[in-house]
Amino acid sequence: MNQERLGRLIRLMEERGIDQVLLSNDLDLFFYTGAYEPAMERLRVLLVDRQATCRYYANELFALDGKVICHKDGQELSALRDLASHLKPGGVVAVDGAWPSRFLLELLPLAPDCRFCPARELLSLPMCRKDKGELSLLRRASQINDLVVDELILSITSRSTELGLSQSIHALYDKHGSDGHSGGALVAFGANCASPHPQSRSVCPQPGDSILIDAGAPYQRYESDMTRTVFFRDVDRKLEQIYHVVLEANMAGIDAVRPGRRAQEVDQICRSVIEKSGYGPYFTHRTGHGIGLHLHEEPYISAASQTILEEGMVFSIEPGIYIPQLGGVRIEDLVAVTSSGVEVLNHLSKDLRVLE
Repeated sequence: MNQERLGRLIRLMEERGIDQVLLSNDLDLFFYTGAYEPAMERLRVLLVDRQATCRYYANELFALDGKVICHKDGQELSALRDLASHLKPGGVVAVDGAWPSRFLLELLPLAPDCRFCPARELLSLPMCRKDKGELSLLRRASQINDLVVDELILSITSRSTELGLSQSIHALYDKHGSDGHSGGALVAFGANCASPHPQSRSVCPQPGDSILIDAGAPYQRYESDMTRTVFFRDVDRKLEQIYHVVLEANMAGIDAVRPGRRAQEVDQICRSVIEKSGYGPYFTHRTGHGIGLHLHEEPYISAASQTILEEGMVFSIEPGIYIPQLGGVRIEDLVAVTSSGVEVLNHLSKDLRVLE
């Protein structure tokens, strides 16, 4: 058990009046225990209280080290009864959203005097600030992503398809050391780029098309995420203008990152560049999302976020403009908050690029 990370969780439990927490998400458990074993449909849950007492319930099929309270297939109710006997009478128990409802629904009548509540914020906040080891893994994941996306762009020809590119990227991630099967790419050509989350199709690029590639894959379980937009053989004048507006917004958002600033301020600074250009209604999503073991996690860089940025937080800056029937542009980098400002984790060129 990682005691330093566990300490962060317990301090939050004390602040919020939470007596115990139940963790079952595969990656959250890895964060605290260092062991990764997908639960699939089986019962597996970690009970933590404010005294740092941990009880880990798991099927005996899981190869887990340390003190684990094991049960066999078919003995889940017995394990839940034991779990209920260790819940604080009248206590507040936070439950993560990944635990199957069939187990929670069986537990509820076994602990009728406990009050259960969602554990989303309780579990996400300790993961916000990355330690040195986590930052190192995120840097490496982004370095690999730079190489992979560059190779994918260089492979594009008139015979390439959105779907083919999105599938071929897995081999590139494997080649460079990421977990290619866990990663992937959104690839869109032309008018399909007008959707922030397009579905890749079996179509080829046409001269003048924008080509949007949003890609990432984990390295030792830590995620990467980057978007680049290039153009095929020519560039529409309007899309060229839009590209430079989005790039300016991306750079303004990055320059705005520093400890002590609210996430919503970064969103507004980034968004204001696009609004001043007249394209405000076409920037239809938040500026960014946190990243780590989860592809999307706290902090979220949005107009509603009151999160104050702190050293060690890692998130995306990804403004975009999407014009129906024409196309779209998004430029995304991952950044880490440092003691004095910001470190950009992606280094693939953002100069306007026209493929021949």
